[in-house]
Amino acid sequence: MSTPSIEYLPDAAVDSLLDENLRKLLCLCFTKPGDAVFKQRRYFHEPPGHRWLMRDDTGMAIAHIAVHEKYVVVEGKKYPIGGIAEVCVHPDHRGHGYVKQILAAIEVWLISHRVEYAVLFGNPKIYGSSGYQPVTNLFHDAEDGAGKPRFASVKAMIKPLTNRKWFTPEVYLPGLAF
Repeated sequence: MSTPSIEYLPDAAVDSLLDENLRKLLCLCFTKPGDAVFKQRRYFHEPPGHRWLMRDDTGMAIAHIAVHEKYVVVEGKKYPIGGIAEVCVHPDHRGHGYVKQILAAIEVWLISHRVEYAVLFGNPKIYGSSGYQPVTNLFHDAEDGAGKPRFASVKAMIKPLTNRKWFTPEVYLPGLAF
């Protein structure tokens, strides 16, 4: 079996067949109770602008990553970020480095769009080998169990895509986590 190619497409270009295929893949990979949202839609909180995927010989998606164009605010100044989300690989295709390959392609794309940081919410044991580092100073808007707004610190991971280091003061990510 050869390595599948990486395919980029804007989320707006996802047709109904691919939408169904992506939702099946997401439901297979994300199994916590709150993840049931993927039965209805191909994103958790809000649609991403971009998607990268790999398909098998039959055209079915076997690896996928969504990217949100977001920004963070540090001391009143905005900085663009690439919000990495819905990272998944079909269980039958894990262990081939597909996530690492797709992340590398995404990072090239982000750099070409003058984005200096990629941000994700994930396991350091998984993403550390791709250069992502945990940070403790990222905050975003959230809701409590009753749906009331609150300000939350998140266990995020970042990867600087240029020489610029991550910020030391508090970093605010407007909106909900992606």
